[in-house]
Amino acid sequence: MQHRAPRHAPGRHRRTTALTSHRAPREPLAEKGRYAMAATLVAGVGVAGLSAVDNGPSPAGAAARSATPVSVRSTTADIAPQNGVAGVSPLGGLDLGVPFVAQKSKAKPLPQWINPMPEGSVTSCFGERWGRLHAGVDIATAEGTPIRAAGAGIVVTAGPAEGYGNAVLIDHGNGYLTHYGHMSAITVTAGQHVKVGDHIGNEGSTGHSTGPHLHFEVHKGTYKNPIEPTRWMHEHGVDIPGCTDLSAAGPA
Repeated sequence: MQHRAPRHAPGRHRRTTALTSHRAPREPLAEKGRYAMAATLVAGVGVAGLSAVDNGPSPAGAAARSATPVSVRSTTADIAPQNGVAGVSPLGGLDLGVPFVAQKSKAKPLPQWINPMPEGSVTSCFGERWGRLHAGVDIATAEGTPIRAAGAGIVVTAGPAEGYGNAVLIDHGNGYLTHYGHMSAITVTAGQHVKVGDHIGNEGSTGHSTGPHLHFEVHKGTYKNPIEPTRWMHEHGVDIPGCTDLSAAGPA
């Protein structure tokens, strides 16, 4: 007869049940979907990647689950304005925590021609005066007012010029030259390239002058071939009012 030890006899050990493995509870489906969408938008996974995250484990899904949650909102009203311009999200209302900066509009190009001293008023026009040709237009304002290059070109002369006093002559390379007389100071030199609007000198009363003003001339082809300057400037987009009836003026 076979004997066996009592069930609870000393020295006999009862086989224990295997330890049950434990793992962290799965994320709620709603939380998982929200984190996955945010991570997908940030990492650029795309629609296919987002689908893989929702449907099962994948490298993209692992990356999405490990990413830091990013809030997703359906409005752009709380995006901070940048440089005084209200922000508008380029993602259609999704705020990923990065402020949207509206791009600045491009600066307008400089005009090709300008009034050389727009602060002044015309005091004398082109034509016969005191038995001789007054070959330009006189523009007067406070002495020392800056005088600007009417257009881009090369300075031909800069210095004393007979009755013009201190004067500057600019060749614009298009068959026309501009002449500026009676300056109190000259700020350019012969041979210098100037851009439209560059400071070339200050208004004064040097030479044969009865008071501070700019004597402004336009010459066609060569120096000493003056034409009516306000009509020519008007045809090039700049009005210097006070002289020619431009409505009846023909080509200079």
